[in-house]
Amino acid sequence: MASYNNPKAMARHGQQQQQHNQHHHHMQPQMPMPVPVHPPAVPAGTFVPGTKIQVGEHRVVIQKYLSEGGFAHVYLVKLPRPIDGTDQAVLKRVAVPDKETLRSMRTEVETMKRLKGHHPIVTYMDSHASELKGGGYEVFLLMEYCNGGGLIDFMNTRLQHRLTEPEILNIFSDIAEGVACMHYLKPPLLHRDLKVENVLITLHGDKRKFKLCDFGSAAPPRPAPQTVAECRLIDEDVQRHTTMQYRSPEMVDVYRKQPIDEKSDIWALGVLLYKLCYYTTPFEDQGQLAILNASYRFPHYPVFSDKLKQLIGKLSGDDDEFGTLRANTSEASMLRENPGSRPNIYQVLRESCLMQGREVPINNVRPPPLIQAIC
Repeated sequence: MASYNNPKAMARHGQQQQQHNQHHHHMQPQMPMPVPVHPPAVPAGTFVPGTKIQVGEHRVVIQKYLSEGGFAHVYLVKLPRPIDGTDQAVLKRVAVPDKETLRSMRTEVETMKRLKGHHPIVTYMDSHASELKGGGYEVFLLMEYCNGGGLIDFMNTRLQHRLTEPEILNIFSDIAEGVACMHYLKPPLLHRDLKVENVLITLHGDKRKFKLCDFGSAAPPRPAPQTVAECRLIDEDVQRHTTMQYRSPEMVDVYRKQPIDEKSDIWALGVLLYKLCYYTTPFEDQGQLAILNASYRFPHYPVFSDKLKQLIGKLSGDDDEFGTLRANTSEASMLRENPGSRPNIYQVLRESCLMQGREVPINNVRPPPLIQAIC
């Protein structure tokens, strides 16, 4: 549920295999005007306004239908009493066809429960699951309403006047802090599907805060596989739960027999930061071989500082005559082929905060991670 007004950006439970293997299209920077957001068409079978639904301990009232995606319908609802100063929330109703999809929903619910109270994470409120008479399951997930919509929608309103470097660093720092909340758990959790489509926005006056959502792919770190059979299992899991353009080299080629751990999320953050800057991913055109070699290009426009490029992976003098780049050796460069050479989440967030002249909001916790009140 990454966007309330853009159904294509929503997480599609039960269709992740198809969604993640599709090629990501570029946003269209040549469009002269922002994309208008139209009210969503209401499909058959949706709850009408005024319908009362019991979700765990909360009896909510449907206010309006927001969007759909895959097997999910998303609604704005009214709570019986305000929580954190608001009586509005989001209800995701998911028709779950099989136990595999039910496991994904359970992962999302359990992850949100573990992360509750951390402000860079969309807040979990309640949930309920039931088995349907005709087969399958129905799951209700009640969560915080992010009144600013999705990051992807916000980016699409800025096709003509692109995001500025200060705006990008502010967005990225919020997202990185959300990732830190996951990596600092004990045991740590990987998001595994970090991308601009999985970020929502809350508005406080004219100030935006950015929050991570969609935790159906979350998982603990996995040690390096030892056998071909283990490699096959990991490959199937990666194909099902991650997005091609954001996969790290060790995910693209699991037969390298490297761990899938926090450094895989760090790689995805590098791709995400690149997309915030250039509205495309660094490996959009070159494909998997470019990912495996950490080889990519920086567009000449828009222009960003060397420090920002270094955080992604560039140092001055790293491009050849064709503008192709190899991941550099700067301490906090995320797009490095070798996972062990990538920074941890503290180093990434520290670099981002230094560029903004703001205090780093988390402590530097070296492995093994410890539980910290970091958010």
